[in-house]
Amino acid sequence: MKKTVHIRFLLPGRWLLLLMLFVVLVYSCKKEEGEDQPTQTDQYLSVKKKIFSVMQYWYLWNHDLPTVNSANYSTPDAFLDALRYKKDRYSFIMDRTEFLNYFNEGTYYGHGISIGADAEGNLRIVFIYNDSPLKAAGVSRGWIIKSINGTLIQPGVDVTALLGKNEAGVENTFVFIDLQGQEHTVTSAKKAVAINSVLYKGVLQAGTKKTGYLVFETFITPSVAELDSAFNFFLSENIDEMIVDLRYNGGGEMNVAVHLSGLLASSAAAGKVLVKMEHNTDRSSYDTILTVPNNVQSPALSRLFYIAGRGTASASEVLMNGLSPWIPTITAGDSTYGKPVGMYAFDFKPDPYFFVPICFKLTNANGFGDYFDGLPADYYVGDDLTHDFGDPEEAELKAVLTFISEGHWPVTKAARKPVTGFGFNKLKGIRADYRIF
Repeated sequence: MKKTVHIRFLLPGRWLLLLMLFVVLVYSCKKEEGEDQPTQTDQYLSVKKKIFSVMQYWYLWNHDLPTVNSANYSTPDAFLDALRYKKDRYSFIMDRTEFLNYFNEGTYYGHGISIGADAEGNLRIVFIYNDSPLKAAGVSRGWIIKSINGTLIQPGVDVTALLGKNEAGVENTFVFIDLQGQEHTVTSAKKAVAINSVLYKGVLQAGTKKTGYLVFETFITPSVAELDSAFNFFLSENIDEMIVDLRYNGGGEMNVAVHLSGLLASSAAAGKVLVKMEHNTDRSSYDTILTVPNNVQSPALSRLFYIAGRGTASASEVLMNGLSPWIPTITAGDSTYGKPVGMYAFDFKPDPYFFVPICFKLTNANGFGDYFDGLPADYYVGDDLTHDFGDPEEAELKAVLTFISEGHWPVTKAARKPVTGFGFNKLKGIRADYRIF
């Protein structure tokens, strides 16, 4: 008996619900070619079949798929890991409701914080959303998490396990140390947190130059209104230079990246190619070129400055790489993550999952897109978690302000790498990309 499955298919700029007979799963009582039938009941059989079918059709490396027996893999994640191409560290499968909440509604269940380690082994607040219950208690970027629920936080402690399930009402008690060295005990319950993707906007003086500074954390649907508001502000301030801080931006929706490109560089690049999306050879008819839109809110800039790092990925890299042929760009921080490929999102309902595999490669107008090792920085300086966004003494921001005002980079010590071992390797999907809790 044949069965068709509705697949929700993410295209730049819109969601499109299609009944796609060439992608849907068609099964009868016989084996799928190249895939053995399980010998016992498999609760994930439907999901595994959908994963395999989508990858056969859409996966960028569809001709390199191995022959595997799905029964040997106990979860959809394990099955996907067995199928993925050696260069693919990006494809993921995640809970359907969590996916829709994040990308469409701009919400997720948690405490509204991102956390990371410094070189001394301290676990710190990297950023905090406006809607976080911890922000209401005074917690801010840079605070050290001394303990959670009585457990002292140090390398080797699994923080993800300590914080518990990502459900409303799950409580955790934190002991924080603020930037002045004072301790604060705060009990917080997880809730549906509204994400503000613009973490900071402001204007700083760099010598004689009025410099706009934007900290942008993710490309989701609500980001468009936030970005428009930010650039109305920058336009009203008549800025001379622009710094876009993408160090924690793991990507998101391509249409939002296109929108931001127009806000940043309309005067230099309107109508020019931003990105070429090239699919596998079987799906080349879907290849697409996206251009920089003309936007009246765009300041007249002669160059762009970025702050980037290993957390800068996907749509962020598309923006940086795509505008580089049209306007001079200068980057401080670290090399980016390295994700020169893009994804579509497939809705597996009634199974409660979205599958997001790599489906196309991304190149700029010059044909450059082979940056699996990341886009290099012009000046390398370590992340500074001891200063808040907008503080001119924060190391990465200070470096760019120095370059703008004095024409050279400051002399700094070599950056020390942050300590690892807090269980972050267990995170998957958007929680891994943005390290949000």
